[in-house]
Amino acid sequence: MTPMEDQQQQQESEQKIEFDLHKHDIIDTHCHIQEDTDSIEKAVALPFAKSWLMGTTVADWDRVDSLANAFEQQQRGDHVLRCFGIHPWFVYQYHPPKELLGLPITTSLVQVKPKEGEGQLKEAEGEGEEEEESGKCSCTSNDNTTSSNSNSNEIYKIDNTWEEKMKALLEKYPEAMVGEIGVDKVTKVKATGKNEQEAQWLFLSKQIAMAKQYDRLVSLHCVQLHGKLLDFFMALPIDQFPKRIALHTFGGKPSTVSQFSKMKDTKGDRFYFGISFINLTSSRIEKLIQAIPDDRLLLESDQNTPLEAEQSLFRVIQTVSKSKNWSIEATIQKTKLNALRFLSK
Repeated sequence: MTPMEDQQQQQESEQKIEFDLHKHDIIDTHCHIQEDTDSIEKAVALPFAKSWLMGTTVADWDRVDSLANAFEQQQRGDHVLRCFGIHPWFVYQYHPPKELLGLPITTSLVQVKPKEGEGQLKEAEGEGEEEEESGKCSCTSNDNTTSSNSNSNEIYKIDNTWEEKMKALLEKYPEAMVGEIGVDKVTKVKATGKNEQEAQWLFLSKQIAMAKQYDRLVSLHCVQLHGKLLDFFMALPIDQFPKRIALHTFGGKPSTVSQFSKMKDTKGDRFYFGISFINLTSSRIEKLIQAIPDDRLLLESDQNTPLEAEQSLFRVIQTVSKSKNWSIEATIQKTKLNALRFLSK
């Protein structure tokens, strides 16, 4: 081992000790740990201050609720936050492409072998807009091959029942967030080989309106569409704007951060920016983190199993600490305050 390698190992060891001392203050603002239904006890035992459970389909909402109930049964209800939304990857389940209507349900998103530590699905490869980089998401939803209530005899059809179900959950849980919702330029429906953006934008609009109606916070997924998303929110009247929006695993250019955060009419004050392990593969991750205002930065594990959440957050915190020139403790405490500010009334 070289002296430099020895020094790096020593630094990592010291950072891990500092992390372990303060991990009880971490707020994981975006995860899918409810999907690992075999690890409920481990999820409930996570050492974090709070985990925000992102629902992605109607079936997944049940998993979110079940895991949150498990937290509550162990008197740890204040360590979890329910979130309900239709993820752009799964919009086709409720609003199929026209050419699939009436056909048997046999297809889904493009499926690929995941990298270690990632979800079972990721977006198909595609070219992005120049100013934006591609992104991934760890959600698998455990029901990604058919509609959430399907059987072998079902056909593709428009299903609007999700709206009333989502509204009922938001009414039942006054603290619940709207998420994970959004738009994605590269995900494709396998049967058509197309990216169905029109339906994605329709669902985004409906869910943003629902967030406003119920005065809820939003967690939003965006892949290679940050320019159009910026236009969408710039055009949205302030009286239709949600209270606050967390841009999950933010993948835009560093310069895009200020375009969101400095939007007029107090809109810019409502945007926060999440960093997860998925961001860490970017060559410009340090510049991106440096561009995010200190008081708008959020930590995310974005993991779909509690078995990976702690290590994932440690790596994110290391990177944020280096990029912002903060200690591990300061990174945890500053981002905790940001998350609490995001949640505030």
